Amino acid sequence: MSVKMVAAIFREEDMAPLSRRRTLFLPAAALAAGRSGAALAQGAYPAKPVTVIVPFAPSGGADVVSRLVFAQAGPADGPGFVIENRPGAGGNIGVEALSRATPDGYTIGTVAISTHGVNPTLYRHLPFDPLADFTPIALLSLQPVVVAVKADSPIRSMADLMARKGEDLTYASAGNGTSGHMAGELLRMKTGMKMLHVPYRGSGPAWTDLLGGRVDVVIDNVQAGLPHHEGKRVRILGVSSEQPVEVLPDVAPIAGTVPGYVVNSWNGLAGPAKLPQPVTDRLSSMARAWLAKPELKARYRELGILVPPDTSPAYLTSFIRQEIAMWAPVVKESGMQVD
Repeated sequence: MSVKMVAAIFREEDMAPLSRRRTLFLPAAALAAGRSGAALAQGAYPAKPVTVIVPFAPSGGADVVSRLVFAQAGPADGPGFVIENRPGAGGNIGVEALSRATPDGYTIGTVAISTHGVNPTLYRHLPFDPLADFTPIALLSLQPVVVAVKADSPIRSMADLMARKGEDLTYASAGNGTSGHMAGELLRMKTGMKMLHVPYRGSGPAWTDLLGGRVDVVIDNVQAGLPHHEGKRVRILGVSSEQPVEVLPDVAPIAGTVPGYVVNSWNGLAGPAKLPQPVTDRLSSMARAWLAKPELKARYRELGILVPPDTSPAYLTSFIRQEIAMWAPVVKESGMQVD
């Protein structure tokens, strides 16, 4: 089975429920080919399957991105990559496990806006240092959020929403500390709107209550809103990227109405601290090659996900520092703290 065929399978299934057990991407034929190839000569890395910890539940944004990216791996990339979902505590459980792993390259993991952007300020006692305890490898994705209302809502644009600045409105998100929550708080801070946050346990319930008229607005990742937009059940008022998203060509960036408002949910790849430089370089090179593949770019476009302008370890390090600095005042202004 070719990598293209594997990618096709994930094109149909990447949004479907997935079990929490480990899932090996490469089929047996590819594994055999990889073992016999030059890439697995004695001493080469990787010489055995690599575990990839995803610190969120199956079918969530980080899980979908991780599965799409690692589905691009071929025989020359080694004996395979294994996804292991370890959700809980806003991603902290899985990321803490990653930080404590042996730094030999055989346990790596996904980091995200919550674990390495929001949680350092949100959690009073964070069980890891977002910079010192990890080796950045590659920035894998950027994904803007959308502000949406029910299709029959009288609010038809971001300007209409701003015009209701003095009213008590409710906005739903996929949960406390998520990109939707933080994007909503940033919007509230920049505009002075009176918006009450209503957190849900995941995107699904939030959108269900929007459709049921129990909340006024949903702020969530573009990927979560696309099915409802395509089904004409919701109206997306704006997108948080600097430029329009290809999959939503008629939706204007929110920054046109709220200057300086740019928010991206994101996912990166990291290992535990002190990962050997040759291993970091090898993984970074593989990630860069995978992200350049037309199949992955096409699937990203369909889901409203953006390929980062730079995927290097140095860029991810700088990016994480910027994210922590960006979200610290927003978390503090929201008054939310988790012990």
